[in-house]
Order: sequence, then structure tokens, then C-alpha cells
Amino acid sequence: LTQPFTSSRCPSLAGKPKLFFIQACQAQDEEPPAQADGPEDPYDTDAGPVVPETIPNDSDILLGMATVEDRKSYRHTYRGSAFIQELCKQLEWGCPRKEDILSIMTRVNRKVSSTSLGKFKQMPEPRYTLTKKLILSMD
Repeated sequence: LTQPFTSSRCPSLAGKPKLFFIQACQAQDEEPPAQADGPEDPYDTDAGPVVPETIPNDSDILLGMATVEDRKSYRHTYRGSAFIQELCKQLEWGCPRKEDILSIMTRVNRKVSSTSLGKFKQMPEPRYTLTKKLILSMD
């Protein structure tokens, strides 16, 4: 799902955050680093040639998974997904307060994991390779 947005496949998104909130099975794939967009420096230093900055190919991605691997996620027939409902609620509360996305996701984890979904429980799992603090603004 995230491969079309990696630095090597979409250089214009290199170094920019990419957020995915999904309810699906998890998978893992590795790729070599990709070069970041930017002007090339044609000058050498006394220590040798200047090496363009590289970033890991899968950097700056946040996957907000509804549940941990090998577990089911639950959806109320009228209210919808517990994970998506709580995510929306916490984004509406945290964004105007300039709260970073990882703090918001931690609160989503706490709220969903402490909620009874009939006779079931659910534990969301954010996975991220963000390299900077991300604050979503409603301005």
C-alpha cells in the first residue's frame, strides 16, 4: 500500500510525511535508501566529494493500523469502526491544540483498548518512520 509513495517511487514526497489509517493485515518489505530531491552540489571539499543527502526509502510514513497483527478489528453495525471513530474524535480534539500526531495516536490506543466491543477488545497499532514531530493544524 505504501510502496507507490516511497522516496524512490515518488521523489516529490521525499522528506514529507505520509499518513495512512487502515484496517487491514500488515506486511513488511524493505528497499534500499533513495536520494532526496534537492540541488546537486558540484563542488568537492578537501575531504573528498560532497555526497548528496540520502534518506531511507520508507521514511516519514505513519501507518495507523486498527489492530495488531493476527488480530481482528471490530465494527459496530451503526456507529462504524471503533478505531476510525476514536481517531476522528482525537484528531478533532488534538489538532486545534497543536498536539503532535504520535500523542494523538497514543490516546487513540488508550481509548480503543479500554473500550468493550461487545465481548471483544481491540488494540490499535501505529507504525511509523517519521523523522520529525508532526503537528496537524486546522488553520
